[in-house]
Amino acid sequence: MASIASPEDVIALISRHPLPLAGTALILAALLLGVLQSFTSKNPPKRSPASTSTVSSWESFVTPVPEPDLDFDPVARTPKLYRPFRHGRNFITMGIRKMDWNNWIEMDSYFLQYHETKAAELKKDFDEHIKHVDNEVTKHACFELYEELVQYLVHRYPKVFRLSANTVHNALTGETFRFPAQTPFEAPSSSALLVQDDLVIMVENDDGHYHLDAGAVCLPGFWRLREKFRMWLDTLHFEASVPHYAEKLQKSMNRFFKTLPAARPVVRNNYFILLDDGLHWSHRLGDQAGTEVASWATANSKGLTIDEIHFPVRTPIVTEPHVPGRLAEAIRNWDETMSKYKGKSHREHILLPYLDGQHRLQKESGVLESQTDGEFPF
Repeated sequence: MASIASPEDVIALISRHPLPLAGTALILAALLLGVLQSFTSKNPPKRSPASTSTVSSWESFVTPVPEPDLDFDPVARTPKLYRPFRHGRNFITMGIRKMDWNNWIEMDSYFLQYHETKAAELKKDFDEHIKHVDNEVTKHACFELYEELVQYLVHRYPKVFRLSANTVHNALTGETFRFPAQTPFEAPSSSALLVQDDLVIMVENDDGHYHLDAGAVCLPGFWRLREKFRMWLDTLHFEASVPHYAEKLQKSMNRFFKTLPAARPVVRNNYFILLDDGLHWSHRLGDQAGTEVASWATANSKGLTIDEIHFPVRTPIVTEPHVPGRLAEAIRNWDETMSKYKGKSHREHILLPYLDGQHRLQKESGVLESQTDGEFPF
């Protein structure tokens, strides 16, 4: 089975790569993986875009400087394994866990592939991928996201990123970026090219709700930033028919957004399975340039083969001990609502027999007895 990063959309509040929870807004980084990353505060202080501290309206907070990863090799670094599916019955929860500040932004050998695709998408249609609401809070959040990313990257990956003379240098691509950014368009677009993640900023508006007020979204898989732009948290989830949102998640998620302290970042994992390798756009789910919202209802699975099915992570999973059996078990435990949301009917006749076969081979080889199953979500 092939694999590539393919994000579940922002409405699911999932995260594979975390973002710090501090600042002018809730910033969700939807990494191609279905990963969301976050960062929160309500009324931002007035400060210059070049400042490197983050202060919330209810507490003073300075984002910790990460430890340098001196062994990092951007060409050889194998992507970290994420297998966010469990044995047994599935329960609908937010599923969050603490984030280590050193692991906010992860880089690996897929960086150049992601970067090239992002750059091509921005060149093709900048306005389609970079948006922000024209108010002071949102513009401040765009600048702050860029500042926080630069501060993190130059300390965490000093072999790749360097800041000097108001310029960020990327040794891997040879690019340079102005620092601080001069406009709220430049800040998120530069941020997008510095990391493998897609980035979304949720801002608390006067109505008391968090709205998707800014983003740099180049690799969403099958949703468009213009479709979600300005939607608030509940609308994002209802519009996408997130399973059991009203009865299981709505109250806790809204409370979570409003009370999340800056100093305690979290990460949440989830997974999605696509019908092709569309990093920037899944062609089997619709036309990228079209106006129709891509969905499983309009998906084309005609002639689908096992080689076209892609799991939202960067490394092949079927050769890993225990993983095929665990994934098959998780899929079989989806209820009807979850099955519809994740498009089970489009691939179960191909995927489940394949996973069962791989699990059987692992069992017969003895590898399941010699190697223990990893802890969730790894």
